[in-house]
Amino acid sequence: MVRTDSLCVLVVDDSDFFVSMLADKLTTEYGITTKMATNADDALAELRDSDIDCIVSDYEMPETSGLELFEMVDANVPFVLLTAQGDESTASRAISMGVDDYLLKEAVMEKSLDLLVNRIQNVVEQRRTQRKYEQLIDNTPDGIAQLSPDGEILAANEAAATEFGVAQSDLVGRQLSAFLPEDVAAGRLEECERALATDNAVTFQDSVGVRHFHNIAVPLSTVGEESIQLVSREITHQKHNERKLERKNESLAMINRIVRHDINNDLQLLVSWSERLEDHVDDTGRTFLDRIQDTSDHIAELTATARDFVESLDGDDDPDLEPVALRSVLETEIEKKRASYGEASISVDTLPQVSVRANELLSSVFGNLLSNAVRHNESDNPTVTVSAEEIDTEVRVRIADNGPGIPDEHKRDIFGKGAMDPDSPGTGLGLFLVSTLVDQYNGSIWAEDNEPSGAAFVVELPTTDQEPQDSLAADWT
Repeated sequence: MVRTDSLCVLVVDDSDFFVSMLADKLTTEYGITTKMATNADDALAELRDSDIDCIVSDYEMPETSGLELFEMVDANVPFVLLTAQGDESTASRAISMGVDDYLLKEAVMEKSLDLLVNRIQNVVEQRRTQRKYEQLIDNTPDGIAQLSPDGEILAANEAAATEFGVAQSDLVGRQLSAFLPEDVAAGRLEECERALATDNAVTFQDSVGVRHFHNIAVPLSTVGEESIQLVSREITHQKHNERKLERKNESLAMINRIVRHDINNDLQLLVSWSERLEDHVDDTGRTFLDRIQDTSDHIAELTATARDFVESLDGDDDPDLEPVALRSVLETEIEKKRASYGEASISVDTLPQVSVRANELLSSVFGNLLSNAVRHNESDNPTVTVSAEEIDTEVRVRIADNGPGIPDEHKRDIFGKGAMDPDSPGTGLGLFLVSTLVDQYNGSIWAEDNEPSGAAFVVELPTTDQEPQDSLAADWT
């Protein structure tokens, strides 16, 4: 409620005694600042010279009546009419003309002025709220129009005028169909009728040529009248981006199929043919054959990473996460890397038996980190140590190596897409995939120094009390 000591009220009455008495009481008992006038001319002068929050005016005045004064003043100033008459027709006429409130002098004077002050506070509060709403309407980028049920535009903001390509003053009183294609206007009116019939807001989309709009039809009701507030927001740019995203997803799906089938099938043939050559080459040829096999293994890892990366981007929504047994995933990936990198020593500290919320791509997180620890290791005896510990409601997995380490200036940006050392044999995609997946799992990852040498990657994931499903655990391992 508006504080009375913040109000300035103009009291208008042809009786010097009444106007002075009422103004004095409003000031001394309620802290309201008052201005006085005994005729219309004085009242209009006060309105020009002062910032008036509300007008309280007598109805019966000899030269200009209260209702005539109401028609002369700024419609933005709330107006309370006082009269000695109890004629209902007078009250009805006053309200129909737009007077904010109507009170009998007798009711005001016989009791305390609490009733009048309460009405003043109410009309001022309502008008201030209305002005804020109108400012919001005027400044919003959305086109907003008030329509009658038959499609006549009763009011509209500047954004609606811009949308229709006309001046704001040219909209009011015209039919919606005058500014929109007939089918679009008919469609919008049909949705407006549905909003009125259900007495609920209705949302829908439509198009005007190449422009697309998201609309909301809100039913409005006053005494004896119905109208609809139609809010239209242009979403052409959004639709364009959605189509680009759809095309990009289609391209990713095609790449995924190529990686999954064509490249992988050819790679398997290459590996098979190289294995058949083992008994048909000399020592020099075996050196090149080993390089072919190592390169084939590397290509297999890259295609798996590319496949997992595409899958991590599949869909617009957040990925579906399930409880996953962390130790099982880690042990499986460690065994795979031991088989692939016989020259490396991969040791494991005690791994806690915990579950985390993830999906089948969790194996790609640790698989890439383990491969990274070996492939980027220039030591004669590559050594990788895997450890994990529970910390409150999280588990922290650390994969450390004895390689060259990572300079401090690169520790932050090493997870960026395509980030890699110029001499690196990789693409930089693996760590970006790892970071993307860990973020999807609501976890965090960082790089730090290992002692006495090398680098360590630390993955921190929230744990869950839920048990993983056996079938899913089998699929992921």
